[in-house]
Amino acid sequence: MNKYFSENELRCKCGCGEYYFNSGTLARLNQVRIEYNKPITISSGFRCNSYNIQIGATQTHSSGQAVDISVNRKNAHKLLKLAFKHGFTGIGVKQHGKSRFIHLDDIADENKRPWIWSYK
Repeated sequence: MNKYFSENELRCKCGCGEYYFNSGTLARLNQVRIEYNKPITISSGFRCNSYNIQIGATQTHSSGQAVDISVNRKNAHKLLKLAFKHGFTGIGVKQHGKSRFIHLDDIADENKRPWIWSYK
């Protein structure tokens, strides 16, 4: 556990209980949280391979280097500025409908990063 995020909120949500999180990614996330200056709600942290297949997702969360954060409107803008500042290179934005979130990861891939995308 660390100061801002528990293993429980970062572990796989499928019920398997698996948990792995890259220490560098967690350090970046903590820096974002410090400067954001209010609680951050993690809607998805680590995902086991089986859960990723079940939900049809990419493997970013299985690396232990990705989170989805529930956030919207002006708070989303503030979070994005901090994510860029602290070196997150994969940023997905979903800011429509009920489930609004920002995906952050810091996976190193010279051919695909930095990269920003939006969700339908």
